[in-house]
Amino acid sequence: NGMINLHQYPRYSCFHGINLAHSESITIEGISIVNPPHYSVGVGGCNDVAIKDIKCFSCQGWSDGIDIMSSRNVTVDGVFMRNSDDCIAIYGSRWDFYGDSSNITVKNSTLWADVAHPTNIGCHGNHAKGGDVIEDIHFENIDVLNHHEPQDDYTGVFAINVGDGNIACNISYKNIRVEQYQRGRLIDLRVCHNPSYNPIPGKEIHDVYFENITYTGFGELPSRIA
Repeated sequence: NGMINLHQYPRYSCFHGINLAHSESITIEGISIVNPPHYSVGVGGCNDVAIKDIKCFSCQGWSDGIDIMSSRNVTVDGVFMRNSDDCIAIYGSRWDFYGDSSNITVKNSTLWADVAHPTNIGCHGNHAKGGDVIEDIHFENIDVLNHHEPQDDYTGVFAINVGDGNIACNISYKNIRVEQYQRGRLIDLRVCHNPSYNPIPGKEIHDVYFENITYTGFGELPSRIA
């Protein structure tokens, strides 16, 4: 138990609270991470990772919660994330991490996005090789407390936006409670080309399953599938 406090580091230092790279059989449990200038926890090129009972708070641009790239067999359980960017982001290839992402579960957790998405899948992949497959991704028993995103291309409590030739499939959202959010939309599923991040568009999204989703507010923007 304890705290990793990175408030003294400026935004462009890009430090993570914890960075897992090309690793396996890792457990992170029972700590708090405060004000990292970049990710609270970055997971890249990893296998067999468990992230349990952590609390993360961030307030700078690009300070995501947990970002998972080119990894498999990852479980996130019992976390509280309040972030000024994506709370949970799952990608294919990025930076020096290459390959598909699969078998990732986020459960029993609370997500509070002051900016961007509570959950986000699919933006980054190996465009030079025609993309990656991001599959078998599951969110279960989640409370979403806020979603506040002024830019239309980055909205969605449940966002699957595939670029870089990626395919996203076999994704489920079950038993999720969403409170009134400030700005955004509930569901945003798009095969897209975001020129800020994607040299090429994504390929496809298929087999996405929603079960027992409740929203106790009103949506400022309509959900979309495109």
